[in-house]
Amino acid sequence: MHAQVTDAALEAVDLLDCDLFADHEPWEVFDLLQRRSPVHFHPEPGGRGFWALTRYDDVLSVVRNAKTFSSEAGGAATIADLPEDVLAARRNFLEFDPPKHGVYRRLISTSFTPGAVGRYEEWLRGLVSHRLEHAVAKGEIDLVAELAAPIPIRVLAHVLGLPEQDLPKLIDLGNKLLVDTDPTIVGELAFTGEREEDRYKPFGSPWAEELCAIGRAYYADRRACPRDDVLTRIASAEVDGQPLSERELDNMFALMIVAGNETTRQAIALGTLALAQHPAEYVRLRNDPGLVRSATEELLRYSSPVWYFRRTAMVAAEIRGIQIAAGDKVVVWFAAANRDFDHYPDPHRLDLARNPTDNLTFGRGGPHHCLGAHLARLEVRVYLEELRARVARIELTDEPVRLRSNFTNGLKCLPVRLVAS
Repeated sequence: MHAQVTDAALEAVDLLDCDLFADHEPWEVFDLLQRRSPVHFHPEPGGRGFWALTRYDDVLSVVRNAKTFSSEAGGAATIADLPEDVLAARRNFLEFDPPKHGVYRRLISTSFTPGAVGRYEEWLRGLVSHRLEHAVAKGEIDLVAELAAPIPIRVLAHVLGLPEQDLPKLIDLGNKLLVDTDPTIVGELAFTGEREEDRYKPFGSPWAEELCAIGRAYYADRRACPRDDVLTRIASAEVDGQPLSERELDNMFALMIVAGNETTRQAIALGTLALAQHPAEYVRLRNDPGLVRSATEELLRYSSPVWYFRRTAMVAAEIRGIQIAAGDKVVVWFAAANRDFDHYPDPHRLDLARNPTDNLTFGRGGPHHCLGAHLARLEVRVYLEELRARVARIELTDEPVRLRSNFTNGLKCLPVRLVAS
C-alpha cells in the first residue's frame, strides 16, 4: 500500500482525463496537490499507477538526477507502460540516459548555443515584424494561425534548412503526432488510443510514416548535396563509427519537428493571451522597453507549454518522506512547479518584473535541459519587442479554444483584435 494523505477531493483528482485540461488550466487541482499531497500516488486504469510531483524543488531534483530517475527505462513523454521493443523502436535522444544522451545531443548541439542562435536575430526580427504588420493591418485575427504558428516553424525551417512550401504540411503532421488526444486534430482516434499497427512508429502515430518520409527525402538530398544546416549534420552523423540507422533518423526528425515548433508556438500564444487578460501589465511592458527580458521569463513561467514529463525510478528513493520503489513511475508536472507558492510568491499573478530566470519551462539544468531553450527565448523576446512597439492594445474578441491534452498546454485558436500604436 502507498502511504498517502487521502480525502474525497484528492481521490477525485484525475490527471489522465484530457477533458480536465480542455476548457481551462486546472490550477485548482494542482494547488490541491501542492498543498495536500505534493508527492501524490495517482491511480491508473489498467495500469500500475504513478507518482505525481508538483512542487518546484521536487521536480528540479528529479530532472537533475538521471541516475536515479531514468528517461530511458520507460520513456519520457508517455505515462502508459509500453513493451521494451516498442520503446526501443520509438526512442529519440530525449529518451536516452547519459552518457548515450550526450553522444546524440552533441551531434547538433553546436547549432543551438547562445552564439549560434544569436546569428539569427536580425533575420528573426524581420520575420516577426513582417508577420505583425500583416496581422495589425487585418485587425481581428486568430493569433495562433497568424503569428504563433507561422513564426516558430519558419525559424525551425531556417535552422534545419526546410523548404517553405513544406511548412503547412509539417505543422499539420506535427500537431497530429503531439496532440493525438484532440478530436478536432485527429478525429475519433483521440478517444481510441494507439492502434496496434502504429505502435512501432515514432510517437505511436499513424501520421508518423508520412512525416518521416518527408524527412528521409531531406536526408537523401543532404547526402547528395551537403549544406551548412542541421539536416546535413544529422544525415552525415556517425555514432561509434556507424551512420545513424533509418529508425534513428526518423525518430530524430519527428522529435525536431514537434519539439522545435509546438512548444514555442504555445509560449507565444499563451503569453499573448496572458497579456490580453492583464492589460495593465501590457501597459508596463509598452512603457518600459527594459522590461522585455524579465517579461520573457515571466511569460515562460506563467504560460508553461508542457504539462509533464515522465521518469522511472531505477533504485529506491525518498521524496518528502514518501518511499519511491525501484521501477515506480514518477511524473514531474513542470507547469505546476512553475506555480509553486513556496518558490514564486503569489504564483498565479502575472508580474512582468518578476524575472524568474530559474523557471522550469525548459527543464533547467540536468542532462535533458531543452536543447532549443536559447532559440525559444530569442523568439519570445523578439516577438515581445516587436509587439510592444507596434500594438497599443490586445483585445480578446471571443473565447480562446484550448487543446484537449494533458501533455501540451496550449491553444488551437486565440481570437484577438490588435490595435495599432
